Amino acid sequence: MIRVMIADDEPAMLEWLSVLLEQKGYEVSIAVSAAKALESASGRVPDVAVVDLRMPGMDGIDLLAELRKLNPELVGIVMTAFSSIETAVRAMREGAADYLIKPFDIEHLLSSIQRGLRERQVLSENRSLRRLGKSNFDFSEIVGTSDVMLELLEQVRAVADKESTVLITGESGTGKELVARAIHFNSHRSEGPFMAVNCGSFTQTLLESELFGHVKGSFTGAHRDKTGLLAAASGCSFFLDEVGELDRELQVKLLRALQERQVLPVGGTKPVPFDVRLIAATNSDLKAKVERGEFRADLYYRLNVIPLRVPPLRDRRNDIPLLVERFARLYAAKFGAPLKQFTPGAMELLRMYPWPGNVRELENLVERLCVMIRAETIREEDLPEFVRIGRGRGSEIPHSASAAFGEGEALPATLLEIEKAWLYYVLEHRAGGQKKLAARLLGIDESTLHRKLERYARDKEG
Repeated sequence: MIRVMIADDEPAMLEWLSVLLEQKGYEVSIAVSAAKALESASGRVPDVAVVDLRMPGMDGIDLLAELRKLNPELVGIVMTAFSSIETAVRAMREGAADYLIKPFDIEHLLSSIQRGLRERQVLSENRSLRRLGKSNFDFSEIVGTSDVMLELLEQVRAVADKESTVLITGESGTGKELVARAIHFNSHRSEGPFMAVNCGSFTQTLLESELFGHVKGSFTGAHRDKTGLLAAASGCSFFLDEVGELDRELQVKLLRALQERQVLPVGGTKPVPFDVRLIAATNSDLKAKVERGEFRADLYYRLNVIPLRVPPLRDRRNDIPLLVERFARLYAAKFGAPLKQFTPGAMELLRMYPWPGNVRELENLVERLCVMIRAETIREEDLPEFVRIGRGRGSEIPHSASAAFGEGEALPATLLEIEKAWLYYVLEHRAGGQKKLAARLLGIDESTLHRKLERYARDKEG
């Protein structure tokens, strides 16, 4: 049974949470102070700790740090009625799985606990893989603790040691090749090389020769026989990127090769057998291409045995701080420079930007900042203009009213009420009460924000 500790100096909160969590099947212990929590944990270490930020003697974040000394795999969740971006960032840096603002819905807490436990399981399995000698590539290369990424990692683990063909879809820059490498290096073919070919990097004639090989004299410049990459990769994993770029003729030849498990070199008469685990990827909508007659339906179904989708970065914004920290550490080590830190405001702007180039665009920007910014702390004004006030503006606006104002709630009746609700939402939930940051996120002057708040206050009094 999962052990959950709740630490809060409010008895009513302790009673409410303990009853609800016990009803969900957790073993619950409670503590009215940090000292009591540490005393209890020394006898029976919890799996999960839900701690209040403000408690006498020691705050919740420091308490988590002490509890993690007893259990390095502890899932820590901080709750507070006094939110700020600074404390949220501090909590995340100390390893908190979530940061909840009181009052919160119990389902939110349950979701945070379950997500944290899944993440702990992933990290534990990574360590097991490293002990088995697979340290050259493990799942930790794929950064993310959001629900969509944890689900993707579970799918990758499930298919890695199977032989089924995999089709990875996703926008450019999302990390499709990283997923393909994770599949290969955690399969029984991991002792062999990971062979990768980008279909968009060759002319179709040259690509045919690269994939299937050719015999001497089959075309101008073919001065000797050449083994194709599919045959050369026998026993390995073969990653075919941008498979949607294949023309119709090559689609037919690839389909035949996959069906017969042998290739016919260009100009040759003798088929060459091959044995690869095919992993294909595309940023195209292959199903739409099939409907338009641009891609063969039979090849599509041959490739789409195990579909995996890598989400765009804008669909997992809470992973951005983790990615930024990873890239900052990477380039600090590469350049032999001090590790760059990001102010809470700068990090929030990075989180708000829609990143059309996805993870690749984010990594490029972090590298540029590490090279160009001399100071060790990167501030809001150090970020490019397109991040500060350009395409990032308004990117956090939810795609539906329920996402902004709460599912099931009645919508505001007028545009003015919608504006008011959205302004308070950004101020309280995105800017942590900081008016300067809220104005920047809303794309308005701080003076305009003050005028609107004053008008709302007058309307309320009237």
